[in-house]
Amino acid sequence: MTTMSKSVLLSLALCAGVACSAGAAEGPVAVVNGASIPARLMERNVQASVAQGQLDSPALRAALRQELIARELMVQEALRRGLDKRPEAEDALLVQRQNLLLDLLLQDELAKAPVTDADLRQEYDRQVKLLGTGDLQQYQLATVVLGTEAQAREVMAALRAGQSFEAQAKARSLDPSKERGGELGWVLPDQITPAISNVLVNLSAGAVSAAPIQVGPYWHVIKLLAKRSYQVPSFDDSKQQLQLALAQNRRLQLLKKLQDAARIK
Repeated sequence: MTTMSKSVLLSLALCAGVACSAGAAEGPVAVVNGASIPARLMERNVQASVAQGQLDSPALRAALRQELIARELMVQEALRRGLDKRPEAEDALLVQRQNLLLDLLLQDELAKAPVTDADLRQEYDRQVKLLGTGDLQQYQLATVVLGTEAQAREVMAALRAGQSFEAQAKARSLDPSKERGGELGWVLPDQITPAISNVLVNLSAGAVSAAPIQVGPYWHVIKLLAKRSYQVPSFDDSKQQLQLALAQNRRLQLLKKLQDAARIK
């Protein structure tokens, strides 16, 4: 931001004075070519800025007001040009509207019947029971993902010639894990496709699969970096994941209810 811009924002803030904060909820923030910008939109932006560590101040509100006006001007110009009528725009707006309404629907559903600590505990116990009481092993896995079997065999030949797995992953893998030398982190066998897990559990630490493994259209060369006994995370450490799991369950329950009541042709 230029010094002049800062001065203008400061002037706007000083002119706004107490009305900027105390009267923020009264009347529109601004009227741009006859279109009102509602005060609640300002308040949402202020709350978002405060959540990011900024101070709710006249200067902040003045800057946000200018941004809201700028956005309204640009939107009006886009509408004047008919850009909202383009097929790609209509499709994108439809998807954004659907996503917003889906989020609001799930929030409303959870607000009517909030997830309780007892619900979380019950889900935690269920998941722990599913894991069983045996000696679960967790595996640290790395992979190089290739587009063809021939390419995968070229990588295996390079490994046998002494080149490092990490270097091959960074140079040739199609997977985002290439940036980490192919490392995928720690996994349980049932968290990955059986085609890979069936090979993984029979490898010793440091070993590479004896042959490329096909998964869909891709070919994997995998390496077992290490293995260890799996330690079930504590209830407190699992709460965030449990919240997500229960929210997904609520979504599926609501969807089934709607599907059962719907007329779909």
